[in-house]
Amino acid sequence: MGHIAMFIKRLLLIFAFVTAFTPIYVRSQDEEIIQKLFQDAIEAMGGDVFTNAKDMVSEGQYFGFDNAGRNSLPTNFKDYTKLPDKSRHESGNRKNELEISVFNLEKNEGWIYDPVHGTREAKPEEMKDFNNVVKHSMDIIFRYRYKDPENKLFYLGPGEGHDVTLEMVKIVDPENDETTVYFDRISKLPAKIEYREINSHGVRMRVVDEFSQWHVIQGINTPLRIDGFLNGRRASQTFVLKITYNNNLQDSFFSKPVPPK
Repeated sequence: MGHIAMFIKRLLLIFAFVTAFTPIYVRSQDEEIIQKLFQDAIEAMGGDVFTNAKDMVSEGQYFGFDNAGRNSLPTNFKDYTKLPDKSRHESGNRKNELEISVFNLEKNEGWIYDPVHGTREAKPEEMKDFNNVVKHSMDIIFRYRYKDPENKLFYLGPGEGHDVTLEMVKIVDPENDETTVYFDRISKLPAKIEYREINSHGVRMRVVDEFSQWHVIQGINTPLRIDGFLNGRRASQTFVLKITYNNNLQDSFFSKPVPPK
């Protein structure tokens, strides 16, 4: 019994030694994989030209989908974004129907304009929703969030099913918010981003944005189509018809909107 006990004790010591050191090696190896995935994606999107972009102005059309999968008529939009925290979004097919939302997260300010009710300050939940959209956007993740030391990054390996050709990395922030980024192994570009949000009824929703129709514009590889999904159901399609970078947008542009003349 003494020899058996000693043998078991040795096995336990060996197991403890391996267990203690293996996670450090795996963690180090995963960190290298994660950094390479992000760096390769940034290079595929334009490298320094992508990371150094200051602002963007885009125009296009937006489609919404109901629970039966029926799409709405297209809505024209024009979007002004000054990285990392200012946005002005105009939507509507006629000038007298134009709706405008302006958010300046640097000053925690926001306004909503519609032709019926005029201009009002954004509600706290609207500020929160917009902040959530920005936080999970591809532009913010690949320019800022992936290298924020307060966030933890985990390599999840390849996806499953039709996602088997994609590599997955999860970002967990100090508030325990989780974002999963999917990388295309061939193009190196981000294929989609997945996260969770709470809707107005308090229901937790799985949100996925898929990127396609990439084109190089002013040296930046840009997805001109974004498909949005809620709990696996198609919810939206956005088609960018025109986009320009580094337009020298001034901070004063992101102030309380004035009704269009």
